Amino acid sequence: MKRIKGLCRRLPMVLFCAGLAGLGRAEDLAVRSESYLVVDLSGGPSAAKYPVTHLKAVPAGGWADEYKTKKMVLRHVPAGTFLMGSPPGELGRYVSEAQHQVTLSRGYYIGVFEVTQKQWERVMGDWPSYFNNASHRDSRPVEQVSYNDVRGPRAVVAPDHPFVIPRIGSDDMRGPAAGAGWPLNNSVEATSFLGRLRARTGQAFDLPTEAQWEYACRAGTGTSLNCGKNLTNTRLDADMTELGRYWYNGGSGFTQKGSTALATAEAGSYRPNAWGLYDMHGNVWEWCLDWYGAYPGAAASDPQGASSGTHRVDRGGSWSSDAYGCRSADRDFDNPDYRTFLIGFRVVLPLGAR
Repeated sequence: MKRIKGLCRRLPMVLFCAGLAGLGRAEDLAVRSESYLVVDLSGGPSAAKYPVTHLKAVPAGGWADEYKTKKMVLRHVPAGTFLMGSPPGELGRYVSEAQHQVTLSRGYYIGVFEVTQKQWERVMGDWPSYFNNASHRDSRPVEQVSYNDVRGPRAVVAPDHPFVIPRIGSDDMRGPAAGAGWPLNNSVEATSFLGRLRARTGQAFDLPTEAQWEYACRAGTGTSLNCGKNLTNTRLDADMTELGRYWYNGGSGFTQKGSTALATAEAGSYRPNAWGLYDMHGNVWEWCLDWYGAYPGAAASDPQGASSGTHRVDRGGSWSSDAYGCRSADRDFDNPDYRTFLIGFRVVLPLGAR
């Protein structure tokens, strides 16, 4: 649920990586010449297959609109170790952000951009977003999509409890956990966004874990913003203004049918981080895999979040947030079936996953 940094409160007032420990892993070395993975979605929702190719570098002239609409591009992130969370003195910090060392033993690909409305339409065949002006929607991030829309809602049926009785007529009747099973398993519902993307690519695309998301957002920084600087103001902050859409550089004064000048911005409108990832701060909150829970009290390797819970993590802040709600370490959470014009997502592909 969105804390005081979100729109619902506004309406009345309207350690850097301790070392890229896994960089020498064979899986990372194998993709160093293929830094980007591209999924061709141009066939649309009726396509039997989405071709997957690789690029060694950003195309001359940068990422054209096709990479935000008819194609989806992901960047390789190497394995490594970093400090997750925030130090006690960070401006805008919450106590839930206890700093701890995390090692990610495998590299992965992560979306260069948040999934856009046109990309969602190419996979799902519909336009669910609130900001739906047809002249401006294609390259805006998709929103009003729940965690369950992205992965699927079926309840968990553990392998050692095969005789759990499902509710009559529910999706639970159709088999093992899909969508709701993480971290017990990484299954997704066949009719969900990720289910269709997996089926048409043969690759195990998913949402990022909370640790994968923060590691990618930081891109080697240990500061509150991924430009290497700390906030100097919890609300309007000059450095945040350069990094993403938030309340003070276009978030306020929005209308449903307005252009990208207000509310959500076109993907990639602001400065990327050092790894070439856009909109990790602001624009829309991004769903993560994890159940929301307390961080571990010690160093962790490949953390998967709480084993169970009622709310899923979302990260990054949105167009309605103050600067402190867009920090690299900031955490939020929502019910997995919650839809709002504040939350979207980006995808990952873990290396070694098929």
